[in-house]
Amino acid sequence: MTLYNVPNKHYFRLHHPRPRFKNDIENVLIYIASEIAAIGKKPIKDFIGDLDFSIKKYPGNLSKKQKTINNWRTEIDALFSFIVQEGDYLKPSNRAIELATNQDLVKFFKLFCYHFQYPGGFLKPHINLEYLKNGINFRPCSYILGMLSEAEENDGVRAGISKSEATHCIFNDLRVTRDGRPSKETWKLIIKNRQKDLDYDWTGDVVRYAGDILDYMVQANLLVKRPNNKYYINQVESIAIRRFLNPTKDLFDYYEKISDISLLTLEEVKELDAEWVTYFNTERDEGFFDTDIIALVADTSTQYQELKSIIDLDRVIAEGGLSSTGSIGSIGESLILNHEKKRIVQEGRPDLEHLIKLIPTMYAIGYDINSREIDETHRNIEVKTTSSSTPLAFMRFHLTPNEWSAAESHKDRYFVYRLMVTKGSLKLFTIQDPVGNYKNGNLSAIPRNGMDIIFDPKKCGKEETLLI
Repeated sequence: MTLYNVPNKHYFRLHHPRPRFKNDIENVLIYIASEIAAIGKKPIKDFIGDLDFSIKKYPGNLSKKQKTINNWRTEIDALFSFIVQEGDYLKPSNRAIELATNQDLVKFFKLFCYHFQYPGGFLKPHINLEYLKNGINFRPCSYILGMLSEAEENDGVRAGISKSEATHCIFNDLRVTRDGRPSKETWKLIIKNRQKDLDYDWTGDVVRYAGDILDYMVQANLLVKRPNNKYYINQVESIAIRRFLNPTKDLFDYYEKISDISLLTLEEVKELDAEWVTYFNTERDEGFFDTDIIALVADTSTQYQELKSIIDLDRVIAEGGLSSTGSIGSIGESLILNHEKKRIVQEGRPDLEHLIKLIPTMYAIGYDINSREIDETHRNIEVKTTSSSTPLAFMRFHLTPNEWSAAESHKDRYFVYRLMVTKGSLKLFTIQDPVGNYKNGNLSAIPRNGMDIIFDPKKCGKEETLLI
């Protein structure tokens, strides 16, 4: 079989740091973001020492050599910009704090994909200098989404792309990454190669970088990977995808900051890279890329509409004064409100259903839902939702000072409903009286503008079936 190769004069291989924990990336990112947020702002040496200790504590790392721990730290810092330097101090970045607090991995990966570009501050300065001198200026996720969207619109059928096609027809071709070849021309090339039955070099080291980006787009719920090993646009994420296709005007452009590339120095690149890290951590509006949990659970547009009709979002918005129908918090609270109403009916007290209410956000009383037991006593519920494209170890969550105080006041009337939302799956775990469990040694709580909670399902709480 004949191999397709990028013509030599157009070949330039793109690459980026690859975390050695990629196969466990969701669990690692949640853990590390939480640890970095807990460390806070400290002198550089102290911050690094605390972070190394945290990395060492991650399951499987206890016996790892310091070199491996150093590699973890530098890869996390380089690729995900979890750490920001401020003079002689290091501190958590916006993205790290957001992820630690909200535990919305799908939103995190959307933001990651939205900001990711070549050149970028995740690369070493001498490599970025090489990229800049070669004119590389490429935002891969927007390009891929634009190409697949246009192909589907023009052809009227689902359009998918493989890692090898992305590698050889997009990522390693200067006609795309430097010259901005229209995506429709790239799609024509891919179809032409298929018609000619051309093959590609599938070697792992060759396709891994384009493959990483495609996988990150799956973790962002922008793409879905099918059994044929091709990646397709996730039709139920149309709102988020439109944002990629019509980005805001704050995109980072190295070239507009450079007067003469031929005279560009390594020190100047380092300064630009530091600006890029700041850009990567741009503060966004609360609703920017909120995760639509229904879109994450649903596999098709039909299933999306069915699930959306079951969960009465308009009612929840009206009752709770919520501002975003797609946010992880809004949908999580909606699911639990629906669950509680069905629970009380199943337990034989339908007369109490109307008393189960979502607490308006403005009241800030330390929990989300006021529910009832069958004996008519109150059950005060704080909903903590995590979203991810794959199942996680979800034994961590954060309680604000107000929530911790409410838990201390209400004791066994206070419940945390830990909701884990993954692709096609909803998992619910309930913890009654978290403060009491902390005092009894059944869970740990680390002060950080409230409490970071770590619990062991064998010691406290129970898994329940979410009623829909």
